[in-house]
Amino acid sequence: MTNLTPDQEAALLTELTEVCRAAGYVVEAIDRGLEVSGEDQDEGAFYLLPDHGWLQVRCLVLDNDDLDEARDLTALFETMAKAQFRLIGCRFAFDPGTGLWLVEDLYPGFDPASAPTVMEQMAFIWSSLEELFEAALGGATPSDEAFDAAFDLEAGGPPN
Repeated sequence: MTNLTPDQEAALLTELTEVCRAAGYVVEAIDRGLEVSGEDQDEGAFYLLPDHGWLQVRCLVLDNDDLDEARDLTALFETMAKAQFRLIGCRFAFDPGTGLWLVEDLYPGFDPASAPTVMEQMAFIWSSLEELFEAALGGATPSDEAFDAAFDLEAGGPPN
C-alpha cells in the first residue's frame, strides 16, 4: 500500500478537480474526496475517493428505494455476476446502507488526467446495462444474447 501524505492527497484532489472541471464537470469537495457531476445534476454523480494511493471512482446505480421494489434480489445478483464475467472493466459493490454501486479502482500512480475518461466509460457501461438491471429487479435474469444486444455486439459463432 502506498500511503499519501495529507499534502500529496490534497494535491491529488486539486489536480482531479482541475481536470474534471476542464472536462466540463461540476466538482464539489466532500468528506473523503470529490463529488463530480455533469451540468445536469439530476443525472447522478461520481464520487472520487482517494485511499492509500488508490483512487476509487464510484457511482450509485440502484439505491435502496430501487432495491426495495425488487420481488427478490436473486436475479439482480445473477445479473451482476454475468456482467462481471464479461470483464466490463469495473466492478459492482453492494452496500446495504446505500445500494448498488459501479466502482473502478485506479492504482497508485495513475494519471489523474484519465479520470474523466474512466467516468465516461462507467457511464457507458451503466447506460448499456440499465435496462437489464431494471428487468432483474422484476425477477428476470438476462440471457447472453440480451447482454450482447446491450453492448451492440453480434455473436460471430461458437469459439474454436
